[in-house]
Amino acid sequence: MADKVNKEQRLNGKERQILFQSMDVILGNLKSNMEHLSKTKYFSHTQKFIDLVYDGLIHKRKFFLLASGRSAFILQCFATRLVHLGAEVYMVTNLGSIPALSNGDILIVLSGSGTTAIVVSLLKNYVNTVKPYGIISITSHPETIIGRIGDITIKLKGRTKRDKVDLHDDTAILTPEGTMFEIAAFVYLDAIIAELAIRMGRTNEDMLKKHSESI
Repeated sequence: MADKVNKEQRLNGKERQILFQSMDVILGNLKSNMEHLSKTKYFSHTQKFIDLVYDGLIHKRKFFLLASGRSAFILQCFATRLVHLGAEVYMVTNLGSIPALSNGDILIVLSGSGTTAIVVSLLKNYVNTVKPYGIISITSHPETIIGRIGDITIKLKGRTKRDKVDLHDDTAILTPEGTMFEIAAFVYLDAIIAELAIRMGRTNEDMLKKHSESI
């Protein structure tokens, strides 16, 4: 009985407060990104992003997705939805089990910091080998090598691991390291899929037909 009371006290006390504080910070960052992305200057980049991916889907181009760490999980989710739209998608790794990049393919790179060492290394290797049809970079730091290499660069707002934490900012532990960027990227990329699905005339039922029965 005592354990049950203590658990209820925790849920209704500080732990519950921290939980919702964290969610509030994340929602605030999403709202900030929506306001940022809707500005004419930046929305044009999103329109170009959608047009390029749409072109890739219609013309059966291969998609190569490159990221590391938690960002790689975000891109893997995006890859799944691209497959549901009929795309041929490959996650770029340092293994040799994927086809070579060709000049008819599309490369999408995700890195909050824009400086992730393994991503920069793989990117240099790929781009030095061949110039793909289009490169999309998604980062919080367009001035970095990953940001500059994109034919289209999408800037998402959110703290990344390279950003110095303000000593007066008590929200850092609520969304540590790259959490805000990663969640913003997840939501943004899912919204891109929604736009593409509607443009292609696909329904939820159509996409479910592409879903693996083993999952």
